[in-house]
Amino acid sequence: MAKQRTGSALGISFIGVADMERSLEFYRDVIGLRVTEPQDWSGESLAGQWQSPPGMKAEAVLATYPGSSVGRVMLVRFHADSRKEVRAERQTRWIGLGNLNFYNNHIHETARRLSEAGYRFWSLPTTYEMSKAVGSPTEVVFEAPDSVPVNLVQLVRGTRTQTGEMATFLDSHGMTPTGFTQVTTSAHYVRDMDAAVEFHRRVLGMEPLIDEILDRPEQNNFLSLPEDARTHVLFVKGGHMFGKVALCSPLNYECDDLVGRAEAPNIGYLAMGFDVPDIDAAVTRARELGTEILADPRDLFLPHLGVLRGAVVRAPGSGARYHLYETVR
Repeated sequence: MAKQRTGSALGISFIGVADMERSLEFYRDVIGLRVTEPQDWSGESLAGQWQSPPGMKAEAVLATYPGSSVGRVMLVRFHADSRKEVRAERQTRWIGLGNLNFYNNHIHETARRLSEAGYRFWSLPTTYEMSKAVGSPTEVVFEAPDSVPVNLVQLVRGTRTQTGEMATFLDSHGMTPTGFTQVTTSAHYVRDMDAAVEFHRRVLGMEPLIDEILDRPEQNNFLSLPEDARTHVLFVKGGHMFGKVALCSPLNYECDDLVGRAEAPNIGYLAMGFDVPDIDAAVTRARELGTEILADPRDLFLPHLGVLRGAVVRAPGSGARYHLYETVR
C-alpha cells in the first residue's frame, strides 16, 4: 500500500455478506473487480478489530482494481448462528454508512441490462444540474447484494467543471473489463456535519471538494427521498481522485440510525478502512476531538494484506465504524 502524501483516501469498504458466492458474482462478474481466494479470519485479529466474541470465525475476500490501493471492497462472511440485516432493502433514509459509488460510461444501457438481470433500481437514470463549478452528472441507484445500495454515475466530458476533471482522470486511469471503476466515492450519512468534517480533515487529512445542497425534485427522485427533501452533501478527498467520502446530512427529514446494527456478524455495510501515515498520531488527533476509540493502536492481521498496525474508532458525526491502518513505509 502506497503512502498517502496528501490525505488518506478510502482504502476499503467492509461488507458483511450473507452468501459469499452471490456477492462475488456481483463485485467480480458485474463490476469486474479482481478478487482473491477466500482467506480464513479468526482469533484475536478478528475479535480485536470487530469487538466480537473470541471464538468467532470468518472468511474474507478482497476485491480490487489492479495496481490501486483505494476503493477496494472486503467481503466478510462471519460464521455465526444469528446475523441481522443492517439495512432493510427498501430503506432509503438512514444515519450511518451509505452507498458504494462506481463510475460507468454507458449508464442507460447498463441500468437496462442490470434491471433485466433482476437488480432493483430506485429510479431511471437521472441527469441533474449541480452548481456550474460541479457540472451535471447522470446518476442512478440500485440494490446490490447484502442490501448495499450502489450508485452509478456517468460523468460529462469536455467541460471545465469538477465532474469534467474527474472524467479526464477516469480516461487516464482506466476501467474494469466490464466497464466500471473501483469505488470512487462512498456516502456517510451524519447528524453533525461540522464534527464529521473536522474529523476527516484533522485525522485523515482529507479536504473538502464539493459542497452542495441537494433539494431539487429530480435529485430527490433518484435518491428516493421526499420531493421537498433538503440534504447537505460535502465531498471530502484524500490523496487520490477515487476513494472520496460524501458526507450527507439530512436537513428537513427524519432518518433511522443504523450505526448500532453495523456490527459483526451482521450483513451489510459495516465499516470504512483508511491507510494513515502514522497511526499513533492519527489516534492522538482523534482523541483530541473526543472520538470514541474502540481499539487502541496495535499490530493487527488483515486478510490478504498481512499484519498492519491499526486502530478502530467511531467517526464523529454519526459514530460509524472506521478502521485505521498505518501505511507501509
